[in-house]
Amino acid sequence: MPLAHHASRDRYMLKWFGIALLLSFSWRTALGQAPALDTFTSPDGTFRLVYPQTYDLLIGERMLKCTQGRHVGIPVCDFSTALICVIYPVESPDETNFEAAGFSVRTVSGVSAESDCLTYADQPQSPTGRLELTSIDINDRVFRHALIRKTVSGHWQAADFYRTFDRHRGYELQIEVSVSDEPAPQEPPKSRSLGEAKAENARESLKLILSSVVFEQ
Repeated sequence: MPLAHHASRDRYMLKWFGIALLLSFSWRTALGQAPALDTFTSPDGTFRLVYPQTYDLLIGERMLKCTQGRHVGIPVCDFSTALICVIYPVESPDETNFEAAGFSVRTVSGVSAESDCLTYADQPQSPTGRLELTSIDINDRVFRHALIRKTVSGHWQAADFYRTFDRHRGYELQIEVSVSDEPAPQEPPKSRSLGEAKAENARESLKLILSSVVFEQ
């Protein structure tokens, strides 16, 4: 194996361990304690991430057998397209509208050009026009971010999508949080706020998983 490849691999691993260490401190700040963390590496070695052991990692057949939360009106992981799902643990039911939250990674089908992937050309037009896109840097890689709201009767969801293009393939990282409007259904808030403390905590925790994602250079 060429020395340049070894050097690149070593830099990748060094960066990865630094990120994992930083994330343990970040979770301590967010949750009041540093949870035990696990690592997931994609089967082809393209990307890896860390997540708390108390969160449910779903891959392969487990996606079809496990629940996503409680009374979920809108799923937080698309089992038909996801490569991996990490489901946020929902505590015992109490007075909250928070239903479920999940982080997932999928490949973007139907697009072969990087420009089409990063501009979400495959997404249907919304009534208000094209998606509002912003750029965000995650571990030295630029992603294109879009916030999408989904609604069904009595339920709504905030979905944050982050797209990148790697090795002639588009990848989409998703953070989806589902909330119930029962017993008084209403339109989702126009701001980025979810209007529910438990749902906000779940989204912030999943953002820490997002910030751990590293694609091999």
